[in-house]
Amino acid sequence: MKHQWIHLLVAAACAAQFTTATLAADKDAPKAPSSAAKKPSGSSYPFRGVVESVNVTARTITLDGKKAERVLHVTADSTLEKDGKPAKIEEVTPGDYAKGLLTRPDGARELIVKATLGPKPDRKARQKAPEAAAPEPAKEAAANR
Repeated sequence: MKHQWIHLLVAAACAAQFTTATLAADKDAPKAPSSAAKKPSGSSYPFRGVVESVNVTARTITLDGKKAERVLHVTADSTLEKDGKPAKIEEVTPGDYAKGLLTRPDGARELIVKATLGPKPDRKARQKAPEAAAPEPAKEAAANR
């Protein structure tokens, strides 16, 4: 019986020591940043929209948004393509449709990785094309008989 009490007492002492060490480590740990600050993004993510304005000296392209304007920064590493050909920021005009990839390495500015510019694609024409190319199953079955 005495032997069991000794084991129980040692286990309680170890648990108290572990709890105290954990609490002390939590006090020294840095606080997490507030959720209001935007997190840096090491990977790229897609974007699309209509160009509202271009500032060549600041090297920015502003897209028209539903809620707010979106300012995209062009860097030396950015790849711009207009109508299938390499382009410079000077060739981007308001009204162009832009799509591509962005990154946010510092957590604040959105940098263009790659952007394709040109007229906005016609969704109706793109949806009609696959229907015309695919034969109807009933006609195909009748032709095989």
